[in-house]
Amino acid sequence: MLQKLALITLCYFVFLAPARADWQQQIQNLVTRGAVLAVDEKGNVLYSLNASTPLVPASTLKVPTALAALKILGPQFRFPTEFFTDAQNNLYIKGYGDPFLISEEFPKIVAQLQGKGLKQVANIILDTSYFDPNIQIDGLVGSLNPYDAYNGALLANFNTINIIKGRDGQVQSAEAQTPITEITRTLAARAPVGKSRINVATHRKEAPLYVGYLLSEFLQQAGVAVQGGVQEGSIPAGSKPLLTYHNSKTLTEVLESGLKYSQNLIMNQLFLTMGVAKKGAPATVAKSQVVYRNFLQQDLGLKDIQVFEGSGISRQNKVTSLEMDKILVNFFPYMKLLPVKNGRYVKTGTLTGVSSLVGYFKSPTRGWVRFTIILNQGANHRDRIAGILQDNL
Repeated sequence: MLQKLALITLCYFVFLAPARADWQQQIQNLVTRGAVLAVDEKGNVLYSLNASTPLVPASTLKVPTALAALKILGPQFRFPTEFFTDAQNNLYIKGYGDPFLISEEFPKIVAQLQGKGLKQVANIILDTSYFDPNIQIDGLVGSLNPYDAYNGALLANFNTINIIKGRDGQVQSAEAQTPITEITRTLAARAPVGKSRINVATHRKEAPLYVGYLLSEFLQQAGVAVQGGVQEGSIPAGSKPLLTYHNSKTLTEVLESGLKYSQNLIMNQLFLTMGVAKKGAPATVAKSQVVYRNFLQQDLGLKDIQVFEGSGISRQNKVTSLEMDKILVNFFPYMKLLPVKNGRYVKTGTLTGVSSLVGYFKSPTRGWVRFTIILNQGANHRDRIAGILQDNL
């Protein structure tokens, strides 16, 4: 009997060891330059490959940016926008970096302005002084692609327009809630026939002007006469505060969209807002880098991580899988802000030559497993590696 039991035990380990080595070898064969780490909820390392190697994380950097925003600004934070008037009926708008100043918010703003007694407007004047005018986010190249949209104190609809252009050159909005404006027509002249989403800002001044033109359209639709134009300027002394509008979305709701759609503009607006919240106006990249790095180093204990902006677009950003795991430990209470894919709560990252995937899956024997896959190589095997981990842990 003892001999039979020993034989069964030996056979178990003979068959188990190759099977176990097989899936680990599969992962190693898929990684030519990268790192993989899986850790269970008790902190046991289940798999590790090059976990201390600094690599470009791409958009998985949005996870620590979201965590920093939750801690520094607070889950219930709402972006404000201020409105002032003067004796000449000019309407002044001061922006504070709201990334969700979208078409759906404008009717709410107009209703509140009318509730404050606004009946007519001479000029609409836009104050962007809360952000430095020369902000340069490393990795953005100034194209008309939506992911290259300009960051600033005042912007609308993520600094993009969504249009349909007919073969006859006629342009209409592709969104029922968004009216056509002067800037829309100008940019649409360069758009191809069909449906397009185009970055509004080819230079700094176009972004806030789009806010002004949109507001003008919504005011006129509501019966408020707008007699003058739209321009940038500062709020003069003696102007009357009319309204401080707080966006209908909380920071938690903003982050859910920013992570789901991997929205660079949203995450860098938060990056800049964290800096100005701690270091004062105007917002600058340098202030935000200091605040972000201090959070990562002092609050999370990360020593080697390098961050230059908040979205992951910069190739100067570097993180190890061990450091990303510490981030995931702290982000676990907010896990459900992440999109769900193949039964995992995940955040992807993609640049040319970079593919990454971080997040959580539930193991039947290990509980919640945190995993980090960062590949700085041509072949994108992140989903296959995640599947191997989930199937074998």
